[in-house]
Amino acid sequence: MTLTETRPEPDAVAAGGDSGPAVQSSPDQWTPPTGLARFLSTGDHQTIGQMYVVFALLLSGLALALGILIGIEQADIDGGFGIFTNSNELFQVFGLYRTTLILCGLVPLFLGLATAVIPRQLGASSVAFPRAAAAAFWTWLVGAITHIAATFSYGGLGSVQADASRGQSVELTVLSLGMIGLGLLAGAGVIFTTIVTQRPAGMDLLQVPAFSWSMLVATGVWLFSLPVLLASLVISWVDMRGADAVGFGGGDAPFEQIAWAFDAPQVYAWVIPMLGITAEVFTAAHRSRPKMFEPMAVIVGAFGFFAFGAWAQSFFDSADPTANDAHVVTNEVVFTAFGLAIALVVLAYGGWLAFNAVSAGQRPQITPQFALVTISGVLLTAAVVAGVLRVAEPALGVLREFDDDVWRGFFDAMDDLEGSSLVTGMMNFAVLGGLLAAVAGLYHWAPRVLGRPLNVPLSYLSVLPLAGGAILVGLTDVLSGFFDQPARPYQTSRIADIDSLGFVEALNVIGLIGAIAVLGGLALVALNVARSLTSVPEAEANEGGEA
Repeated sequence: MTLTETRPEPDAVAAGGDSGPAVQSSPDQWTPPTGLARFLSTGDHQTIGQMYVVFALLLSGLALALGILIGIEQADIDGGFGIFTNSNELFQVFGLYRTTLILCGLVPLFLGLATAVIPRQLGASSVAFPRAAAAAFWTWLVGAITHIAATFSYGGLGSVQADASRGQSVELTVLSLGMIGLGLLAGAGVIFTTIVTQRPAGMDLLQVPAFSWSMLVATGVWLFSLPVLLASLVISWVDMRGADAVGFGGGDAPFEQIAWAFDAPQVYAWVIPMLGITAEVFTAAHRSRPKMFEPMAVIVGAFGFFAFGAWAQSFFDSADPTANDAHVVTNEVVFTAFGLAIALVVLAYGGWLAFNAVSAGQRPQITPQFALVTISGVLLTAAVVAGVLRVAEPALGVLREFDDDVWRGFFDAMDDLEGSSLVTGMMNFAVLGGLLAAVAGLYHWAPRVLGRPLNVPLSYLSVLPLAGGAILVGLTDVLSGFFDQPARPYQTSRIADIDSLGFVEALNVIGLIGAIAVLGGLALVALNVARSLTSVPEAEANEGGEA
């Protein structure tokens, strides 16, 4: 028998069949699922990244819509427009705005970019654990949808009214936020492991691209921060299940337990990847490669170190902050040192960018992504400047000891900034700056993330509302803080302390216009992404035409 002959099937020979070559039926060839089944069962890192991007953009838009509702209410501080029937509803939307914007919008948007881009930057075929990446995404998405639904079902992270019911919706809100944290924790672990283990032979960690390095630092910080967030939620949830929730689960305690996640320095931890995106987009616009990468890597690492804020929990402050032995975390030396140090780190990073711009020896190519990372850098700088103003009073307390009469007015003004809307402005500057950087990364790596490029004119069109609106939102909050507008708008007892109420309301109207502009710009981004995902690639279109 030669190699070209086929041995007859045993069944056919036993039955006295023809002794010639038997025709064997080939098994059914597996075809990948299409439609909804493709997304539900996928382990492809690019598809998972696309799903992260799409849903993160949608939920970011929802968060901005919630911010607009709060802005409308603050346009008439003492009267209101009747959007919220009581302060408890305003408190629920206030908390949902923060959790949705950061944990349902910004962080998963970075994870989506990383899931799609980093394997290709490292030359790997996929992420380290594809199924874990898919499980992380679905856990996060189910948790996010449940969290939003529970909050709108008279849930939220506690209540600010003594007679407000604390039913199962509040418990579901806390539990769903825990699901969000678990999903993000698993996703961060996948990205961290991918960068550490999927590098090709001969590439050390200081040779990975800037975005991969920034995600390594970011996910490392998140892997330490998110378990603390989950632990705080567990304590609140268990206490609420008890017979008499007084210490942790009662009142607005669930929000107070996690408020540190939306305040300095932790708020900077969520935007660490913007440093890597900025480095890559900035150098690409100058048509050069990053120079002095090692100093940049040290700067990003230092930023991550000073951005870790799980220790800065104001929930455990002393009941009487005026006591001699009172513990107030925002007055502690470490909090002040972190606020000043991170400003120096951002200054050093700006110096590194300037060095690369001069070394390139040519003007940058003005692209939508270059414009966005430039504005995002301005926003981050404004955030750390606001943070420095916030810690100025404890940082310069020696001057008060030297001559209290001379510096009394200055320190009274600085004292008033703590708890004012300057804190909100600092958060909005940082988070919206991160959002702009994430959109810039999406524009920069669109073929890798979406499989096809985005519409360039539509990308340019989105820059102005995103950039201008983000500046207005953060700036008006910071300026209002100098007139004693409280950081928490549901604290109606502090309205009487506001100076120049009419001027502050005018600033709030301008901030409202900025929030509407950011939402409009984000809608253009979502439209661009949807247009790209639903369009037929040119290669397939050409093949169809030839057929």
